[in-house]
Amino acid sequence: MTVHFSVGHIGITMPEKQSSIFVLDTSVLIHDPECLQGFHNTHVAIPIFCIMELDDLKDNRKKFEVAACARLASRKISELRALGPLHDPAGVFDPDTGTTYYIAASKNGNGVEALKATGSTRHMDLMILEAALGVQNHHSDKNTVLITKDVNLRILADAEGLVAEDYDRDKVPLSELYKGVTLVEDFDAERVAKVYYDNSDPLTAESLGLDLMPNEFVVFDNGEVRHLFRNAEDNCLRIVPKGFKNTGIVPRNFEQRMALDLLLDPEIQLVTMVGKAGTGKTFLALASALAQMGPDAPYASILLSKPTLAMGHSDVGFLPGTLEEKMEPWMQSFFDNFDQLIATDPKQRGGEKNWEYLLHMGAVKLQTIHTIRGRSIPNSLMFIDEAQNLTPHEIKTIITRAAEGTKVILSGDPYQCDSRFLDQHSNGLTYVTERMKDQRRFGTVFIQSGVRSELSDLAATLL
Repeated sequence: MTVHFSVGHIGITMPEKQSSIFVLDTSVLIHDPECLQGFHNTHVAIPIFCIMELDDLKDNRKKFEVAACARLASRKISELRALGPLHDPAGVFDPDTGTTYYIAASKNGNGVEALKATGSTRHMDLMILEAALGVQNHHSDKNTVLITKDVNLRILADAEGLVAEDYDRDKVPLSELYKGVTLVEDFDAERVAKVYYDNSDPLTAESLGLDLMPNEFVVFDNGEVRHLFRNAEDNCLRIVPKGFKNTGIVPRNFEQRMALDLLLDPEIQLVTMVGKAGTGKTFLALASALAQMGPDAPYASILLSKPTLAMGHSDVGFLPGTLEEKMEPWMQSFFDNFDQLIATDPKQRGGEKNWEYLLHMGAVKLQTIHTIRGRSIPNSLMFIDEAQNLTPHEIKTIITRAAEGTKVILSGDPYQCDSRFLDQHSNGLTYVTERMKDQRRFGTVFIQSGVRSELSDLAATLL
């Protein structure tokens, strides 16, 4: 007989009446520096080698977010010292989480001595594995599980007979991700049409037997007619317009209509656009931002950013010039869209494009992700592209910078994660979409219809 033991979202099947001890890898502490508080009524071991790795990473000038996460993780571990001496073999017990925490050395005993043998990061990985095996030997009455974001370390652990799992407390299976829309095929076409065309006898989610999230879209489609509504705050279905006056933006499909409806609604302060490349996410975000900027408009400025993480893992520090000049190659996707939104006469002298005055005036600002930390940003529209390359912790850091009057837009393709320890299920974009789905200030749209070109659509779908 087996039972399912769960820690946060971590689920492992194990023999009944046998407790577990979870050994954390450095990758987990960097991915979620507050992960220690996510383990309840169990046992958690932190290898001494992880602490040494955190010390190496906390001053990393090339990877600012990693350094910040390392410092936060170190502080969280240090807080355990208030519960008792960390050298106690029995560990320290936290009454708030009901969990006992240990500092683990190597299976040979003295961790300080073992540290002398570590000469590289790869050696450190092996020492963490050895520490986990030591925990397994010492706590033979418990199921030892190594928790790591490093797939190769999980393979090595398996080869040593040690159970290893990914850290999935913040993991959202993409197949189960909240899509922000409900399709209704069986409905009273005459009644829906009457509401749609003359807005009489409003439809409510309750009257239709629908259980909808705030701002969730409803598509009525019986094969002959299609009507698009959005669940409003009063639980009435509000008609989504086909055109958006005074914006100059014409949506090409239902998905873009849904996106624009969210982007142009000042009551919605957080929007996620999830979808493959070439679906118009960046274009829609920038077009709607420009349409809402000005003296009498909702926002005074536009802040643009994206993770500076390339397929080659280059860093802006290696590029010459000022911060703006360093950022230019990363922000080129924004510039390409500005070229389409604000045309420039090719005969214009000087070579400067018409939209560049927005940068000179400060109406549009470019900012690296790491420099957003610590800021308070009011009355702005923050657009973070390629958000699938951010961790849940980094996404939280960004959103909490939004002060009064600020709207945050996140977009990205979960299938194009370039970060070593992220995938389509564990990135910040899918995480925030799932966690915020029942909030009235949030809306999402899942965009799959390509509009860039036939070739782009084929590549995004088939490759």
